[in-house]
Amino acid sequence: MGTVLHEPPYLENWRALSLRIRCALDPDEPRVIEHYLAEGRYLARFTATPQTLIAESTFRLLVDTARDTALPWHWRCLCLDQAWRPLRDMQALAHSSFQRQRWQACSHQLATCVLQPSISLAELMQGSTDE
Repeated sequence: MGTVLHEPPYLENWRALSLRIRCALDPDEPRVIEHYLAEGRYLARFTATPQTLIAESTFRLLVDTARDTALPWHWRCLCLDQAWRPLRDMQALAHSSFQRQRWQACSHQLATCVLQPSISLAELMQGSTDE
């Protein structure tokens, strides 16, 4: 029988929170974002998970979620409003020219991000074949 790899609970929890954010499973609970950011800070401080990986993954999650037109508008705005936090961490961790370029690219991405309107529930239902 094969071995099953298990992630440490704190990493597993961070990933579970990222899923809740990305899929807007709790769109009326903005504290999920704060909890996710706090879990990321914990990982960066007390585990071997690279800080740059945590910061960039967090930034990408928030920006990708903000750009997803299938999600509720208010949730997308909350995610975009918080994207500066991991970007700030990326800047503090940027010691090489490559890392500074990555930070600048992400900074530009955030500065020029324009959110398209969310798709309405009626538009989402139009694609349903259950009728």
